[in-house]
Amino acid sequence: MKFSSASLVPLLLATQSYAACQKYVDAAKSAAKNLQSKYFKDGTYGDQAVWISAVDTFYLEQLDAVAGTKDYATVIDTVFRGQEDYLDNGGSYDDVQWVVMAYLLAGNQERAKHFYDIASTALEDTYCGGGLFWSSARDYKNSITNELYMATSGYLYEVTQDQAYLNNLKNISAWVKQSKLRGANGLFNDGLTKDGKCDNNGQTTWTYNQGVVLVGLGYLSKYAQDDTAVTDAFSIIDAVIDKLTTDGAVREPCESADQNNCNADQASFKGIFTYYLSWFLRVSGKDNNGKYANFVKSQADKVLENAQTSDGVFYNYWPAKGASAGVENASTQGAALGALVGAGQLDC
Repeated sequence: MKFSSASLVPLLLATQSYAACQKYVDAAKSAAKNLQSKYFKDGTYGDQAVWISAVDTFYLEQLDAVAGTKDYATVIDTVFRGQEDYLDNGGSYDDVQWVVMAYLLAGNQERAKHFYDIASTALEDTYCGGGLFWSSARDYKNSITNELYMATSGYLYEVTQDQAYLNNLKNISAWVKQSKLRGANGLFNDGLTKDGKCDNNGQTTWTYNQGVVLVGLGYLSKYAQDDTAVTDAFSIIDAVIDKLTTDGAVREPCESADQNNCNADQASFKGIFTYYLSWFLRVSGKDNNGKYANFVKSQADKVLENAQTSDGVFYNYWPAKGASAGVENASTQGAALGALVGAGQLDC
């Protein structure tokens, strides 16, 4: 499979319009205020992983879009300060794609293209028959890096209408579908084995691996008129509801009410799944009689009912209130923000 890059001309994104469910928008404003006051110091999130900072910035930009404000318009100007060399030369092909999302939403196509092109250097056709390597070690092809390439390619096509990006979306989507990244239970595992057989490695079915792919499928449906993309997306969402929820709330495999083994990265994943599900619904315009929009909003309700420790401050465990293993940190705050913004961008 062959992929190409496209030249971009810097152009501010047109103002995006969304339906708004005000109660979730208001809750998201409170969550954002606390995220920034507690964790955003001197223009950055300190020692937080740069990819999580990119995700948080993206949520804040989306909050501004749905709320009609510019409260967080300048976060993108400083949030990656001190991380420039790592992003340019660190060989982390998933991290740079989260940065693509933040810059593209901010209207900076030039910087978005720069990091997209870095990710594109990970494309390779012989090992496992295609797809992107996870890192410059070039020995592992995983779900998130390739799912992100689906999403960034689709998003860049939407903004630029450059056919090269749509071609990239079609090609990477075809490879992901024919690969063994998705297990027999309908969920995406972490990646493929390194033994040359390229089998599913059976590693953890993180929630964000089920969410990011949805956006690529949404763009495939919208711009390639691929109806099977929606069928695939619905089956992934149903698998999450069946296998990665407790009492109706999304739960990471590393957490329970009385035990938390999730690190800072993993604590971010549920918010990404919930937000990207909302994004899929808005991109594709498809839902199962409202089932999935209601599921997004139910996650926001669970966050507000069970994970809010004080006004606008959130911990990690969404299924039940007062979890003994509940923790509160920048990642759990950002995850809650993602769920609330995603719900806020849907009709009530």
